[in-house]
Amino acid sequence: MNYLKVGFITTVSGRWPRQLPIERNKTHTAWLQENAEGAKIIAFDHVIDSRDRIQKAITRLRAEGADLVIMLYGAFTGDDVSTRIAQELKMPLILWAPREPDVHGDRLLSNALVAMTMNSASLRRLGYHPQTVYGGLESETAKKEILICIRAYAAIKTLHGSTLGLFGYRPTAFYNSAFDEGLIRRTFGISIEETDLKVVFDRMQQTEPEAVAQDMAHIQDSYCLGDDFIEEYRINHSRLYLTLKQLMQEQNYAYAAIKCWPEMGNLNSVPCAVLGRLADEGYSIACEGDVDVALSMSVQNALTGKPNFVTDLIDLNDEENYLTFWHCGNAAPSLHHRQCDVKLCDHPLYNKGSAFRAVLKEGPVTVSRFCNMGGKYKLFLIKGTAIPTQMYTPGCMVNIKVDVPVRDVVNGIIQEAVPHHYSIVWADVEDEMRMIASILGIEVIEL
Repeated sequence: MNYLKVGFITTVSGRWPRQLPIERNKTHTAWLQENAEGAKIIAFDHVIDSRDRIQKAITRLRAEGADLVIMLYGAFTGDDVSTRIAQELKMPLILWAPREPDVHGDRLLSNALVAMTMNSASLRRLGYHPQTVYGGLESETAKKEILICIRAYAAIKTLHGSTLGLFGYRPTAFYNSAFDEGLIRRTFGISIEETDLKVVFDRMQQTEPEAVAQDMAHIQDSYCLGDDFIEEYRINHSRLYLTLKQLMQEQNYAYAAIKCWPEMGNLNSVPCAVLGRLADEGYSIACEGDVDVALSMSVQNALTGKPNFVTDLIDLNDEENYLTFWHCGNAAPSLHHRQCDVKLCDHPLYNKGSAFRAVLKEGPVTVSRFCNMGGKYKLFLIKGTAIPTQMYTPGCMVNIKVDVPVRDVVNGIIQEAVPHHYSIVWADVEDEMRMIASILGIEVIEL
């Protein structure tokens, strides 16, 4: 596992008493080690309170490959420690100031908030932008903020240096699926490589007949198949499933987007159900060549490890304040509502491929899309709850209840020129996505 390596130091300057910083170092280190899932904590068994210890800490953090540093204020700390860490290590810095303990009328023991505001101001004057958290282990808010920061930086690390594969370009007249490769690399650290659809089609014809037969038997046993899902479509479904899985592995694509029509339809291979199956196996591929929605899909997947539903917003209900999301049939089987009829069928619109027909399960969700607005990214983001849904048109469908008036959501989408595809993940990661946007310098569209 590619752990996020988190350096953790507790600091104090001058003649401030050492007893409280020593105790804070012990308790906060133990809490981090127990609660920071997916992170390796590089901790110290002493407080950082001298130039020599600052330099030794920097040397160790560099040697152990720290990705970020959390600097806990054991007590008041001058600007020298934080600025030196920022300038020498050139990595993200989180300033964490516990609350002042009750001194019962005696002298201050910590003065951490003053130190944090002072250090933050000095760092920003030097061009650095630390995250700041106020409150100690008694504060659920502070603990949540620290863990959100860690999860956000871990997701960014996962994305940085990864490759997003492009199978073909964009469908005809889908201008919003165009993208800026340089901007994506500068903003997210993701590179883009392309595999032509002809390679996909050629590879489909080369799939081993035995492997195709095994997969066809698997789908026969695993799903209720529609009468319109004829033999040719079943063969092409299995061939495409095996081909895309193989190419994702061979090309080391962490994520991808695919031009799913018109060429794939012309060859009776529209891939919706294939994409759903692959999503449950960890291969996230956005449909209709939409790279920007694939970025949202990538971030949500990096945060949760869960499959996404790339979808359109097709309707709203003012009275019950929910939005209806639908797409042709690409939702992962793990997202299907198990108490409703689910079928693997022909494509509902193109009629030449495979698609699931299912309403999707209930639960907390986050809906998002990164949008290239005039050469800068913005983030469309809203959380809600997937509620019981009645399917009224073939494909995959879910109603999502939100707090914002739904007509305001749609008006905001139109006014902000948010394109029509969204990525939905079944988890509440709004705070983490806001943090990622803040770290990457991306404005969040507020509805």
